[in-house]
Amino acid sequence: MEPRLLVYRLRTCTNLKQVKQVHSFLVASGGQENFGGAMVLKMVEMGLLEYAEQVFDEIRQPNVFVSNSLLSGLSSSGLNEKAVRCFASVHRNDHLLNSFSFSPVLKACAAIPEVHAGKQIHALIVRMGFGSNVVVRTGLVDFYGKLRDMDSAECAFSEILWKDVVSYNALISGFSKNGRMEDARRVFDEMRERNVVTWNAMISGYMHNGKHMEGMEMFERMCVEGVEPSEVTLVTALSIAAKLGDLERGQRIKNFIDDIGFKMSMILSTAVMEMYVKCGSVGEARKIFDAISERDAVAWTTMIAGYTQNGQFDEAIMLFDQMKEEKVKPNEVTLVSVLSACARSGSADVGDELGTYLESEDMSSSVFVGSALVDMYAKTGKIVKARQMFDKITHRDVVSWNAMIGGLAMHGLFSDVVELFGQMRELAIEPNDVTFVGLLTACVHAGLVEMGCRIYDFMETDFRIIPQIEHCACIVDLFCRAGLVRDAYAFTRKMVLKPNAVIWGTLLSACRICNDVELAEFAAKELMILEPNNSGNYVLLSNIYANAGRWDDAVRLRALMKEKGVQKNPAYSWIQVGIGMCSTDL
Repeated sequence: MEPRLLVYRLRTCTNLKQVKQVHSFLVASGGQENFGGAMVLKMVEMGLLEYAEQVFDEIRQPNVFVSNSLLSGLSSSGLNEKAVRCFASVHRNDHLLNSFSFSPVLKACAAIPEVHAGKQIHALIVRMGFGSNVVVRTGLVDFYGKLRDMDSAECAFSEILWKDVVSYNALISGFSKNGRMEDARRVFDEMRERNVVTWNAMISGYMHNGKHMEGMEMFERMCVEGVEPSEVTLVTALSIAAKLGDLERGQRIKNFIDDIGFKMSMILSTAVMEMYVKCGSVGEARKIFDAISERDAVAWTTMIAGYTQNGQFDEAIMLFDQMKEEKVKPNEVTLVSVLSACARSGSADVGDELGTYLESEDMSSSVFVGSALVDMYAKTGKIVKARQMFDKITHRDVVSWNAMIGGLAMHGLFSDVVELFGQMRELAIEPNDVTFVGLLTACVHAGLVEMGCRIYDFMETDFRIIPQIEHCACIVDLFCRAGLVRDAYAFTRKMVLKPNAVIWGTLLSACRICNDVELAEFAAKELMILEPNNSGNYVLLSNIYANAGRWDDAVRLRALMKEKGVQKNPAYSWIQVGIGMCSTDL
């Protein structure tokens, strides 16, 4: 076959079979040495990297462009160990290296991470005379930044004679990934020339370091300066608006996208949806969802999770049913979201149906979905089924154990909780703050005051877990259920955290049973600051006054409610109708 025809055949290959046919001809005709490099380039282009390695190893003197292409392909595909071995082979066999040979292997070394090999490559760079090359030095800045060695990264950056925007971006990225946003901002301000990658590095750096307002202000400054954003810029800005819960800013970003005519890709549409649901505007999110012509699993999941997060459980379940009808395979986040909707709505029949579906489709075996199933069964009253599901999870993590402990605690099975906690400790599973919420809840339901107090104490002394507001609420509830309202109040006085409405509400309710009007007045006063429009607090204190025969105070409190415009909410109950839950006024 003529060389020109062979090259044409190689270029037009579209699958592995065709590539193998050309390769077989080369081997048979002895053309491997002349055309092996072209074979490697084509295989890298098609992602046939293991095959490309085999062919590359058969070439006696590959040119530097071929070896660099293979190194870049391996590194970009996450085959980092192979990239390092390939580089070592190239160097060991005295094949040519140039300034573009080092960045892919340094990137691979940082990803593994392989510090020793990376430093050896740094020494080789200096020995071969590439130390002043901006491309090579930028690779070193990136390498040390990813290893959290910013002193070495800055040193590598300082030795670049002619710094370009790419090298500046590498240093900014290193600082931001290591939480040093002040240093990143210093470098940003020093730059005479910036590109969209520079702005993206700063905006995402602020976001990932929890400085959401600074990130939003950087995005707004970028727009004012007329820098054209990329899709990454817009997705990051929308994510910041979502984290801030700032619907106004989020809507401005959406309007900006529309004004500049930016194409609404699947990724961008999903980011807009997430912004809306995190800001509580579920209806607007649904409009975006309905406008997407071909939705992927992420788009469905975002909408289902949005409904669940905003308490619209029936809508989440119905949308999941629609997802199944359209043959879109759910991911683990989808399943956890819809299971959470079933658990929080208390829809037992729908939960059973979903559990059966997941088991039939072999989707319940993962630790995440299995744990969500345990939680759902427990919260819908099927504790035996929850335990069966828990026992089926092969690789349980602390979330699985917490779901089962919390479920048993909710059902008042204290001895089972203690037994399960003991098994957890025997398997060296380290408990966390959620584990102890479950243990304390079990004590509350069992009325074990002394045991609850001991658990609360050794949580901090033995496990170094700082009590959170949920743990404190359990202790207050424990005392109150035992009629020890003054002990509960004394505990609140010693709390490091400020008591919330749940704690004061628990105290107020207990005061009615114990007829402690003085403490009830104090708790109600705190509640009226925290929840000024909650009618239940006023009504409860009014009833406590009435029970104590203090009718004037009861009347005065009702008048205060009217004066402040606080209206009593009507009572209602929930019943299940089909797959949904309906409320009925009482």
